[in-house]
Amino acid sequence: MNIGFFTDSYFPQVNGVTYTVDAWRKELEKRGHMVYIYYPKADYTPGEREHEFGSIDFKSYPGYKIAFPVRICDKTRHLDLVHAHTPFGLGIAGLRAARAHKLPRMFTFHTPGDEYISYITKNPVLKPLLTSISLRWDRFFFNQFTRITTASPVIKEKLEDNRIGNVELLSNGLDLSLFHRVDPRGFREKHGIADGRVIGFCGRLGYEKHVEDLISAADRFDGTVLIAGKGPAEDHYRKLSEGRDNVKMLGFLRRDTLKEFYSALDVFVFPSFAETQGLVAVESMACGTPVVGVPVLALKTTIEDGKTGYHYKAGDIDDLLEKVERAYENRKVLVKGCLEEAGRHSVDRVVDRLEGIYGSL
Repeated sequence: MNIGFFTDSYFPQVNGVTYTVDAWRKELEKRGHMVYIYYPKADYTPGEREHEFGSIDFKSYPGYKIAFPVRICDKTRHLDLVHAHTPFGLGIAGLRAARAHKLPRMFTFHTPGDEYISYITKNPVLKPLLTSISLRWDRFFFNQFTRITTASPVIKEKLEDNRIGNVELLSNGLDLSLFHRVDPRGFREKHGIADGRVIGFCGRLGYEKHVEDLISAADRFDGTVLIAGKGPAEDHYRKLSEGRDNVKMLGFLRRDTLKEFYSALDVFVFPSFAETQGLVAVESMACGTPVVGVPVLALKTTIEDGKTGYHYKAGDIDDLLEKVERAYENRKVLVKGCLEEAGRHSVDRVVDRLEGIYGSL
């Protein structure tokens, strides 16, 4: 089958959408399918079956590109199916191609756009207006697709409350050959991490991740706090970390070293407000590291209290520290639960389901 992936997030941008698109592509191609990627041009050399389109930077959210997919119908005649991963630029282009060639089409929901309105404006009058427009656009656009998939039952309910139909649960999946527990001593030595307790976070450093909770907790945490990643709020978080000697900002880590990062942690702290699954939480679990996070959007279900970690009240540093301590006390049980949960998200199992969806379309 010739499958077209249409995405506004692709290399060299680093985020959960890029990694999911890449992992699904690799697994599908192992099974004999041909996957074609359509994405915005950036500082990246396209490989086989990768089609870039001229783009400009989206100033409100650094790293995100707005593409201009010209002649899209000419470049998609060979496709058997359109699979969009964005409701904007390339997603709209994918829908045009599907209509032009009468192709089956599906959409995977990765990002709640209404949660990112604050990057465009903080005006108390304009913000709710733009949020309403975002939700209306989602309803109009998603209902043009035969099938919608999302990784979380909470997000599925959110979509259905917005009168979006044909929504099915499908994990983003995880390459368990890449994420598993390893000896962290080399990583700790390389980064000068002292002996003792270690908690931390990694991911795209946006304001919606609310890493300030973790940084604030550092003042009362008897150990080291690690923060890894890059993003539009990186400078903000670095300034907050100044004067806190037990906070280490590691910057960007290559994906093939993340298992060492997760294995070096005792607890992964996840304060984010904008997750549709929380892929880094599942990666952490695969390395046997429990997760303490907020009960917001997908993290309500991605983290299972007492099995894979604990929820804390967003912004409540006392509660965060209490749940981190509880994770230490129950670590043996949580590690077992984490490994069991991660196994259910293996990318080969996910793509088994994905092939079934493609077949039904």
